[in-house]
Amino acid sequence: MFCTQFLMRTVPLLLLLCLSAGLLLPSNARAGDEALRVTLDKVYLDWRSALLAKSMDAWKRSTSTYRQMVTRNLIISQGQLYPDAIFDLPVTPPEILKLKLLEVEAVGPTAHLLYFGRVDIGLGVSADKIPDNLLMLKFFNENGTWKFDSTKFINLNNSPDIREACLRGNPEFIKHPPFNPPGVLPAVPKPCAKPEKVAALRIEAMGYEVTAHINGYDYPTVVDNAEQQVIIGGLARGDNDLLLDIKALPVPQGEERVLNVQAVMFTRNPKQPMIKVFDWTPPYHPAEPHLKLNVNLNNSSLKGV
Repeated sequence: MFCTQFLMRTVPLLLLLCLSAGLLLPSNARAGDEALRVTLDKVYLDWRSALLAKSMDAWKRSTSTYRQMVTRNLIISQGQLYPDAIFDLPVTPPEILKLKLLEVEAVGPTAHLLYFGRVDIGLGVSADKIPDNLLMLKFFNENGTWKFDSTKFINLNNSPDIREACLRGNPEFIKHPPFNPPGVLPAVPKPCAKPEKVAALRIEAMGYEVTAHINGYDYPTVVDNAEQQVIIGGLARGDNDLLLDIKALPVPQGEERVLNVQAVMFTRNPKQPMIKVFDWTPPYHPAEPHLKLNVNLNNSSLKGV
């Protein structure tokens, strides 16, 4: 049974973030870093302005090709209207003037801006009660032009050492992954069709690193966590191929590995908003590194498993 609170991966625009042109790099920054910051700053501001103006043309010009397709597929897979849902902004773009820019870094065709401070996304919490956290803005270079890709909010509630390092002005952690651009652009996924059944995959992986592939689409890796991921293109009646790449991770002494994968289908019935149509756990630990499974939708499984 899933008893862990899941994190739903959603369209990146659901966490809108604004950037200030007045932020300065540390005094020891190189001239090239400053030039890159100015460039990425403008790209981000163009992207944000496109969203606020609800301009599809401007949004496409400022957004990476990869993110455009990922956003399209996520919207369609959730049964929403595309492109209308791009501009359905659920939060207020936060004020970034008081955030501290920790780093601007580029590796190959990938780059990011990393900030530290109280990120207010307009949820009604007073500024003095918002804790200091990290915010990363990611960019891709396409044919010599930087495009905005996505945001990553990093909650430091469980990382007091990182928060303290930022407050002291000594964030040595930024020299190591995952605080480095990957250096390689991801492959642009194929466009998905309208889903027959809107669905999601739930992965609970404690002591594991798990990457799922469903019907030809790849999903973000789950590492020592529990997440719910929208199934791109949904599920169809009959067989739905599910491939799992599994890597066992070290676990603290006395703790057990946990691996559970479920597929749930969403309904329009308020009394039963979702139905679990697939549930799998490995017969032994550690699990096999590569598994081919099948999510079969039939009259029986559609009643719930």
